[in-house]
This record gives sequence, C-alpha cells and structure tokens, in this order.
Amino acid sequence: MSPRVPSHSEAGVSSSSRTERWRRLLSGYRVGSEKKPVEEPAPVLSDMDALLQDERTDYDRDYDRIVFSAEFRCLHDKTQVFPLSTSDYTRTRLTHSIEASCVGRSLGNLAGRGLRARDVMVNPSHLGTIVAAACLAHDIGNPPFGHSGEAAIQHWVSQRLARPGAEVDGRKSPFEKVEQWQDLEDFEGNAQGFRILNRLQSRERRGGLRYTAATLGAMSKYPRASVLPGGRERDKARVSEKKFGYFQDDEALALEAYRAVGLVERETGVFSRHPLAFLVEAADDICYAVIDLEDSAKLGLIPIKDACELLDAVLPRPVKGPVRPPPSHPETRLAQARARAIGELIQASVKVFLENVEAMEDGKWETPLASARDDVAKPLKAIRNLTRRYGYESERVLQIESAGFKTLGGLLDMFAMAVVTDTPNREEKKLRQLLPLDLFQRPEHIRDTAEEPASRDEAITEAVARLSKYQRLLCVTDYISGMTDGFAVELFQRLSGIKLPT
Repeated sequence: MSPRVPSHSEAGVSSSSRTERWRRLLSGYRVGSEKKPVEEPAPVLSDMDALLQDERTDYDRDYDRIVFSAEFRCLHDKTQVFPLSTSDYTRTRLTHSIEASCVGRSLGNLAGRGLRARDVMVNPSHLGTIVAAACLAHDIGNPPFGHSGEAAIQHWVSQRLARPGAEVDGRKSPFEKVEQWQDLEDFEGNAQGFRILNRLQSRERRGGLRYTAATLGAMSKYPRASVLPGGRERDKARVSEKKFGYFQDDEALALEAYRAVGLVERETGVFSRHPLAFLVEAADDICYAVIDLEDSAKLGLIPIKDACELLDAVLPRPVKGPVRPPPSHPETRLAQARARAIGELIQASVKVFLENVEAMEDGKWETPLASARDDVAKPLKAIRNLTRRYGYESERVLQIESAGFKTLGGLLDMFAMAVVTDTPNREEKKLRQLLPLDLFQRPEHIRDTAEEPASRDEAITEAVARLSKYQRLLCVTDYISGMTDGFAVELFQRLSGIKLPT
C-alpha cells in the first residue's frame, strides 16, 4: 500500500483552491474545437418550449455520443473472455462496458458526495456521468479477440516491419521516426480508443466528435506516448506509465486534452493521471474480476460453490446485519454473491479514493484503487488466478485465440503491404479497393472543389498518396482493429480462398 500523502488542508491548501482545481479537471472544453466553453444567456421561452428544452450537460452528450457510435455497437461481437461464444449468457465487450459504466457511475457519484463533504464544490452527478461515459469508452479501441488481438498486431509488426534505418527480408523501414515504429510494435487498445473518439468519428473535422476534455482525461489511464523522453525505460512504480495512451499521429489532440484539464506534466508529453481515471480503472477491475468469474462458473469451467466462496471472501468479516440462509438454487446464490461483492468493492474503492484524492490532484498517487488495500487486493487476486487458470486458459479459449492470431496476421499481410507500397501490383490494387475510402480521410485533405476522381481506384490512389507510410499503416490498423471477431474471421477466410462469398 502506498504511503499516505498529507492532505491539502494539512498543507495549507484551501477548499476554494481545490474547488477551482476541480473546476478545471471537469473542463467542458471540447477538444479540437479551439473554442473556450461559454455560458450562453438563457433564451426567453414559452412554457411549452421550457418544458421541452434539452437540459443535458456536456457530459451527458459525451455519454450519448458514445452509445450511438458504430464503434460502440461493434463491441457486441468482440471478445471479453470467451471468443465467439455459442452461449447467449456470456458477456461480450459491449455488455462488459455497460456493466463497468454502471459501476463507474456509482463510484463517481459517491466520490463527488465525499468531495462535497470536504467543501470541494463539485456536482456529484457530473462526476458520475463523466466516469460512466469514460467507462463506456474504455474498451472501444480493442481489436478483435481482445488482448490476444493486440498481441497479434504487435507480433506481426515486430516480424514484418523494420525500425527506422533497418531492413526486414530486404524491405526498408516505412517509418521516419522510431516513435512511429514503437506505436505499432507496441500497438495499444487504449491509444486506439483515444484515436477513435478524437479522429475516426466524424473524420471530416479536427477532433472528431469533440468530446469534453474531462471525459477524455478520465478515460486516459496511460497519458503518455509510446516512447518516453530520452528513450528511458518506464518507471514500474508508476501505474500511469505501464502502457501508452496515444499515437504520435494524435499527439497534438492528446496534449490539448490533458493540458485543458490541468494534468500534472512531469515531462514533456508525460502526464499524471486524472483523478477520475482511477475510478474508471476501479470499475473495470471490479467488473472483469467479479463478472469474468461469474461467466466462468456459468459455463461450468469453475464450480459455482467455489465461485461463491471466492466472492464472499471480498466481504468484510463479520458481515453487518442479519445473515440470511443462502438460496437453494446455485445460480441465484451466485448472482447474489456477485452483487454483494460488487457493492463492497465500490465502497472500498471510494474510501481509498477519498483518502488519497489530494495526492491524485497533485499527480503523486500511482496505485490502482483495487490494489491499495490488502483486504480487497488479496481476494481479488485469488479470483483472477482461478479465472485465469480455468477460464482464460481453457482449451477452447486458447484454440480460438490462436486462430485469431493467424487471422489478424493474415489480414495485416494483405492490407498493410497493399497500402505501404507506392507501386501496387494487380492484387494489391484489388485489396486497396476493398478498403473504405473514408479510411484515408483527414480534415486537412477535405476537397475545396466539387471535382471528383474518375474512378474508385483513382480516388484510393490519390487518398493514399497524401499520407505518410506511417499514417497508411495506422489506417490499416484502424480498419482491422475496428472489426468484430466474426467479421475478421469471415473476411480472412474469403480473401484466403478458404470460403468464397455467397
């Protein structure tokens, strides 16, 4: 457990100063707009108009934009734990994200109430909505087959693409900077998620759908680039440096977002986490530990009795209030154990948050909330270990993940090589035409005239030629990582001749 840091009140920092800091942390500035948020005077409305006026906050609008996005819908067929599951019960990335969002809203609301009790004037419901929106988007950048999909992209890049100044199989590196190569060699779903929200949605304008800096800050668990200043190794004591949160191509938007909310910038481009990012992480940790265990038990991979005992171990001893006899139906008992465990973990996480929030505001806290207390961390570790052994590493899961590895590598072999070359052959030209034209669209390349290319082939050639090879490769990873599990398998089979289109 990290040592306790003296509170702002102990250090002489007033509640008004902290309120001002939180006002900035909750900034409604829409990244990419280059316009400061302003409060417009309320219009004069008739009684009926007043009743029908849209009273959503900017954070509500962020939440709604995520829910209605195509990328969010695609999570319905993306692996959570069990890829291409034949069970209607098993969670997907979509249901996991919705459940994490519900937990996140509770965490944010309770944390906001705790801050107000300490005279930090925030609106608890705003914190709840921001954390809920960030939870909805926290997995939106995951490729098909989950973390196995990330590993497949990373492996393909390490084997097929050389770093700047080197060659692989006689091919020169397509990268101008080592940071660009590292972006793809360490391909990261968190960075892809930031890219989706800020570049791939509503591609025709800078900032995409232009989410608030507060939501983007809360969803950024790793607010840094893939290469740290001076090429130094990551500091393992800092959870915020465990991975990276944005690609070089999106650096300007990331810096704009993190600086808008006033994150502590320890080095150029390396920031401390937004305090609410710890709540987003906690919601994810709670859901994937508790709910993945429930899924494994429901599928018969873990005895329900063992799962219930592990979940009950999360509860404090002795349990407060009257102890009811467990229900006779095993699945009902499992559902109740899951609900009690989540409720207890929410309370424990908020307590850790409020005890250490001043250190988070100063960028000095680097411990996940679920790992900060032994009475919570130990039972969660036991849950993860059992789920990993009998769920994540079950024979069926490993077989499908291996197949997914080959699927994504095969698609990258086809499409990446087709767009990197400046002199595509016949097959590569056909592969290029299979890619959506808007994949290569960037705000700076929007046409000023109504003149259109003579053919799709000409349009694709023109669009690709405007991009660097690094940007072309990002377009391919945008396309492949955005696929659902089922579509990726289907497309690979068709392009490999294993299965012909019907």
